[in-house]
Amino acid sequence: MQSNWQARIWLSGVISVIGCGVALAEGSPPDPAGLPKVLTDKLLPELAGLLAVATAMETALTTLFNWRLYREFFNGRAVKTLVMILFGGTIVSVFNYDVIARIIVYSGGKEAVPATAQFLTASGFLSAMVLAGGSAAVFELFKRLGLRSPVQPEAEKPLPPQDRAWLSVRINPLNIAGPAEVFIEKVETPTDAEKATPPLSSVLSEKGIGERLYNVFMTDPLRFPPSGGYSVEAGQVYRITARAARMVQEDQGRKKVVQTDTVFVGRFAGRSIIDLVHKI
Repeated sequence: MQSNWQARIWLSGVISVIGCGVALAEGSPPDPAGLPKVLTDKLLPELAGLLAVATAMETALTTLFNWRLYREFFNGRAVKTLVMILFGGTIVSVFNYDVIARIIVYSGGKEAVPATAQFLTASGFLSAMVLAGGSAAVFELFKRLGLRSPVQPEAEKPLPPQDRAWLSVRINPLNIAGPAEVFIEKVETPTDAEKATPPLSSVLSEKGIGERLYNVFMTDPLRFPPSGGYSVEAGQVYRITARAARMVQEDQGRKKVVQTDTVFVGRFAGRSIIDLVHKI
């Protein structure tokens, strides 16, 4: 459904660009933004071509972003942005497709001195960023310039419902031998002490730059769920435990011991997003 909706948006954008170009060719009045006709005569075809290039690049890279191997190792949204910028910069450099520089010239600016690598210029980098934004970035240009009616704004990042919370559990292994298991159960008959526990709203911890970068770009095989959060009822008492086999040094040598730890017992606040980390 989402892909069909995007296809309709792209088609409507292309039709609107063609319609504006035809109207200008027939000597119609200036566009709604009041831009000079000499500018729109050059700007509209340039943006129409930019839309085609950005849409083609975005569609082609969808195959990579939907590849199971890619999704297994990389955080989809974080790495996707870097890949799109890289390919956008490649197109700008290889094909000398500096759209921002052309728009500046159309607006009365001077043509920049050619660089060895077009992507290294300020306008080349901005052009790569526009291409990296895909069709949505080009539509934003049309909307800001008044060349098409505003599209429906994108939905905001979803939050848990008021009566739900999202949580994740990440295991920090210490000599584990085998897979780790995570158990999440709702306590049907909690004790008075468990019911009196304040609902947890967040878990804060200090992280190094390397760890933060790794968590942004790479998926963690010892995190449940692998991405997003696991939905639980707010205000209800939950018991979360982790179990894994560890190699322990004893007098007779190394021995495998199954260890079960309690990660958390208590309640979660409504709309909270909790990331629990446990060493085992």
